[in-house]
Amino acid sequence: MLFKDISIVDKDFEVKHHMYVMTKGAHIVYVGDKDPASLDTVDTAGQEIYDGDLKLLMPAFYNTHCHVPMTLLRGYGEGLPLQRWLNEKIFPFEAKFLPPEKYAGAALGSLELLKSGCVSISDMYFDLPEYGLALYEAGMKANLSNPLTNFNDADSFFDNNSYRDSLHLLDWMKTMDDGRIKLDAAIHAEYSTREKAVREACEWACDNDLVLHIHISETESEHNECKARHNGMTPVQYFRSCGAFKSQVLAAHCVWLSDEDADIMAETGAFMSQNASSNLKLGSGMPNIVNFRKHGMNITIGTDGASSNNDLNMLEEVKLTAMIARGLNQDANAVVPKEVLYMATRGGALAQKRPDCGLIDEGMRADLIVIDLDRENMIPAYDILSNVVFACDSEDIVLTMCDGTVVMKDRQATLVDEERIRYNARKAFRTVLAKL
Repeated sequence: MLFKDISIVDKDFEVKHHMYVMTKGAHIVYVGDKDPASLDTVDTAGQEIYDGDLKLLMPAFYNTHCHVPMTLLRGYGEGLPLQRWLNEKIFPFEAKFLPPEKYAGAALGSLELLKSGCVSISDMYFDLPEYGLALYEAGMKANLSNPLTNFNDADSFFDNNSYRDSLHLLDWMKTMDDGRIKLDAAIHAEYSTREKAVREACEWACDNDLVLHIHISETESEHNECKARHNGMTPVQYFRSCGAFKSQVLAAHCVWLSDEDADIMAETGAFMSQNASSNLKLGSGMPNIVNFRKHGMNITIGTDGASSNNDLNMLEEVKLTAMIARGLNQDANAVVPKEVLYMATRGGALAQKRPDCGLIDEGMRADLIVIDLDRENMIPAYDILSNVVFACDSEDIVLTMCDGTVVMKDRQATLVDEERIRYNARKAFRTVLAKL
């Protein structure tokens, strides 16, 4: 596809006007201010032309913490703090939640994600290939992981469903050659695991060069109870003692990190996933990412699951992340638009070990979104990046492309049947509810 005479967010996260961007296969092959049709060095034969008048082309979003099948739990367990929410509502529902229902929930989530400009998620849930197929069919990318949970000190990680499900996903991945689905390792949290299995999981992640996805210091009680159990060690310090940070860690939430924790995260090249809506809605608190950035931490953005958010809208998270940082620090420039957009795009791609993603540049994967600038809420275009962060709505996203394939156009998914997905999601929710 050739995006013609369009405004873009370039590789330095600056807006440039009257640009041309051409994709071929899965990659961006040309970025410039000249029409490639006029250049002898660029072959434009057979290219579909996309008129860029009053449009903005920018990198798509990478959601670094999600539980996408949990769209079926949207609104389920309202008003409860984290531990009661988990134990009284979520865990009982999940005990009856079978692979066909998880597939239906993931398919529903894929529509919501694509329509808010997200092409890739770091997802932590169970029955990996079964629900991962729904994301793959919709044209998305995903880093999938089944989190370790265990409550017996003697149990081994290698006897756990987390390990068995990971091997199941690896077998399924052998049938694909496009790299859209990746395996991550995952540990649910300190409070939901025991040390022997955690150490084994950390070693396995390191030996296989996997991202290690973990919930860390989501609530004050989690943080303090870990210190009480482990001789004053915080969750970050405990997981470091178990060998977690020998791998690239993706730590979700991080609401209650200490300064020492932030230093460990920075020194080891770990990534934090900021989940603003979920943290606020569950009353967990809010991390000060400005302080974390002073320590050198890598900050990315995730939605968490639709059961605790209650949506998968990355634009909403981008806006909240910037506004909360400014409010906490009483500084209107604490996080500027180009910084928060980097977190949600290039930063997220790097957290997923996708180094050729998240930028508009030649040779990068063609993961792109088009935003309509001719909308009431986007006029005037005095500061386009500010409009994207603080004024843009997901309804303004009119095209989503993943690996060069248009997966959403004019607010409709292109590869899957939306009506069937919505019908199946409603049916799956009723099926699970009838078992409770």
